Amino acid sequence: MSKYIVKFYRRGDFLMYKNILEDFGGSSLFLFTIGPVQQFISQARKTQDLYAGSFLLSYLTFIGLEEIIEKYGVSNVIYPNLESQPFLEWHNLKVSGNKDGAVFNIDLPTIPNRFVALIPEIEEKNITELAEGIKRKIKNEWNNMVKKILYEFSLIDNLHFSKNGTNRRELIVNQTKDFPEIYWVAIPFKKDGREIDIEDFYEFFEKGLIDEEIRKYREKNVKSFLYHFAYSALERAMGVRKTVREFEQTEEYGYKCKVCGVKEGVIKAGVGSLKVGKYISKKENICISCFTKRSIDKYLSKEISEVFKDYSFPSTAEIAVSSFKKRILNSEKGKRIYEAYFDKLKEVIKEEEVFKTILVKPLKSLEKYFTDNLVNIEGEWLFEENLTIKNFEEELGIKVSGKEVEILKQKLKKLTELQEVGEPNPYYAIILFDGDNMGKWLSGHFLSHMMHATEHEEIKKINTEIKKEFEMTLKHGVLSPISHSLISQALKNYSLKFVRKIVEEEHLGKVVYAGGDDVLAFANVEDLFDVMRKLRASFSGNVRVESDEIKVDWENTSGFVRYNGEYVFTLGEKATASCGVVIAHYKEPLQKVLEKLKAVERKAKERSGKDSFAISLLRRSGEERIAVSNWRINGIDMLEKLKELAVVFSGDDEISVSDKIIYVLREEFKQLKDADNLVPFDLAREEIKRVIRRSIGEKDDKEKKEKVEKVVNSFIGVFESYGGDIDNFLNLISISAFVGKGVKRC
Repeated sequence: MSKYIVKFYRRGDFLMYKNILEDFGGSSLFLFTIGPVQQFISQARKTQDLYAGSFLLSYLTFIGLEEIIEKYGVSNVIYPNLESQPFLEWHNLKVSGNKDGAVFNIDLPTIPNRFVALIPEIEEKNITELAEGIKRKIKNEWNNMVKKILYEFSLIDNLHFSKNGTNRRELIVNQTKDFPEIYWVAIPFKKDGREIDIEDFYEFFEKGLIDEEIRKYREKNVKSFLYHFAYSALERAMGVRKTVREFEQTEEYGYKCKVCGVKEGVIKAGVGSLKVGKYISKKENICISCFTKRSIDKYLSKEISEVFKDYSFPSTAEIAVSSFKKRILNSEKGKRIYEAYFDKLKEVIKEEEVFKTILVKPLKSLEKYFTDNLVNIEGEWLFEENLTIKNFEEELGIKVSGKEVEILKQKLKKLTELQEVGEPNPYYAIILFDGDNMGKWLSGHFLSHMMHATEHEEIKKINTEIKKEFEMTLKHGVLSPISHSLISQALKNYSLKFVRKIVEEEHLGKVVYAGGDDVLAFANVEDLFDVMRKLRASFSGNVRVESDEIKVDWENTSGFVRYNGEYVFTLGEKATASCGVVIAHYKEPLQKVLEKLKAVERKAKERSGKDSFAISLLRRSGEERIAVSNWRINGIDMLEKLKELAVVFSGDDEISVSDKIIYVLREEFKQLKDADNLVPFDLAREEIKRVIRRSIGEKDDKEKKEKVEKVVNSFIGVFESYGGDIDNFLNLISISAFVGKGVKRC
């Protein structure tokens, strides 16, 4: 039996393990979580609400983590891995008195809403005091945030509520006291004055299950083995704890909040110093919690970083229009016309402060194009349909004339008539990415897939006895403190080193949050397939970095990625993930899109073996196409194939196919489908070939004939990958055509 447990000392991006002879029974495993996550985040009318909800949960979780860090040190936090986390760097600057120091990626929420720590406490009283202290600190921070934001807009004495006689301060408490929900559980490694042993877990698990694990591992009271069952018991205890929700009924009167639809909307434009614009529209009534969430940048810019000063998260229109902007900025003539439009818009709006509200920070990959003389206009104002008298009044609170609107439309038309620019695409994509079976990874079920961890530089340095035990735990699927910490490190590496770089630096997109295996992000439709492929491949380390660009490389199965002169540890090639995507019009209600996003992600997860993606194309007309696929089928990278077909459908390639073939094939196969949507393989294959060749037309040149056959084979390859499921095949190529056609298909 090992006499050691491991303490973690983090240096750089790697774990440094130091073996310390320690009293195992002097510690407890502690799990703390805040929420509600899905409900709080999805209550969003604007992308700013969505981002702010995600950031707020991440920030408040770290506020709780500070209590662990300050009392026991960062090394006691097992999950999430805190090495290089922006919030930890901010904390260190704050402690050192350099609060105004710059922190890279401070605006990216990467701390999940839960943490696991090994704490040197075993007495119930001490653990309870710790947990209540963390809870109190989080609640105080939230209440302080609410108070300061209401003061910022002079709202405390100007709240608009319907029930006479209600005390305003009582109203504030009633509308904010139910957030956040906080739960915690702990399992001490000492019981009744002795160190715990395996028999103590019979109350959590069936005896047969434990005995089977003992037979596999051969020793029953090795510290790693006890840790394994302690963590599983901890998660079970949390599941039970969450079934007992603390709920206090609060009566709400008057018009409901336009964001959450639950509480009374007591904040509206025109009261205090709150004007129509970034934080509220003319038609909105918002509750205190939702308004605090939306205007969180006012608090963060003073308490955390100047980065949040006038911070704006890109709208759905801004994401959709970003490829249009890129085309403008790559055209000298386009830039001149854009500047003329900008000048006229400024002249029409007149008020400098109001005009500033439509100037937003460009997407990161477009920043290089903008200068002091060329600034970024919010994407909404580059769609002609928004240039109306009514929209100027509702969104900006100003009156404009019909003549001014017509002049603006004419100037915008000059932009869209440029051949190299064209029309803006009104559709955007939102991506929900989630690692598969993370519960099983943490229960030890998939640890044998992580044997590459034995090649980790820091693992090579640890005590031989500890290393031997570590290798044994991986082989037998026993979660030890080391393997738990390495899983945390791999998830941290993914969120910090890959996600933002892929979505924001290499493509036209914006990350909402990246909390380990969970990612929520927006992407321009043009870049969708590339973003999805890279997110999936980098999760399992199947990428390489070439000329500072992440490239998909399914041949890299080492579990490490060479990046900036170091080997970045990942979960390895056996790690899988599923993804839901919705392509929607920028005017589609965001809450509806988020509901659909969760539904399509479930469809991906429900596919046999998971490791899949599901895409929903929501047209403005209400028509919907949904397609589900594994990332790779028989070695074929399906998104790579769909990207190839998108080029063929775009009309920009030498060999092009009309999207009318989709309608033709759909009609022809209607009578041939059986109850499972399957058609005879050979018949379908030949018909697909015939229809595609007819669409392309005859080619005399031998080289062109070869290209035609290559295109035909691409279609056939996609069809055959789905076992004759003709509906799924047609929906996939419909989505591919939509991506390829862009605005022409909208």
